[in-house]
Amino acid sequence: MMERNCSEELIVIARGPNNIVNRYDGFIINGFKFHTQEREKFRKTQNSGVMVEADGKNYYGALTDIYELDYYGKFKVVLFRCNWVDINSPRGLRQDINGFTLVNFSRLIHTGVLLKDDPFVFSSQARQVFFVQDSKDKNWSLVIKTKPRDLYDMGKRLEEEDDDTYTQCMPYNVVPTDEVNAPMSLIRMDVE
Repeated sequence: MMERNCSEELIVIARGPNNIVNRYDGFIINGFKFHTQEREKFRKTQNSGVMVEADGKNYYGALTDIYELDYYGKFKVVLFRCNWVDINSPRGLRQDINGFTLVNFSRLIHTGVLLKDDPFVFSSQARQVFFVQDSKDKNWSLVIKTKPRDLYDMGKRLEEEDDDTYTQCMPYNVVPTDEVNAPMSLIRMDVE
């Protein structure tokens, strides 16, 4: 019998995902709430705008489908299928005179027609953006970047292991014991 030198995850990936795929019309990840274009068609809110940074460029798209691939219970992968704007052409992406980014959804790339044109992206890579239609030119939309909900920047992580680390993490309302035992005056001295 041959000895296996591969990890179990690698074997599961090589076998491929289950033939049954879950499809969703909404998904929450990294503090962003995404909806497909079909779901938001009759709504006043917009949650289908997607931005992905790759190769030093920002790619902009509109979410059309959400698929969950199941690798036989070992792990799951969620993919977003998007209509991607052609960012390599000035007919698909441009900057206005104020520096705002504008996109044109009539110029698409990665439509999935050719094998090299992959319209999918991992959900974990996606950031949410909103598209506001330009009032002067209806083909163009202004890109509005958003911040994730309920995620907070807590600053840099402390790497040092010393006594200062403990005091920096103490609550703001801790009073030293010598101040607690000091006599307290209840008379205002700042008025005549």
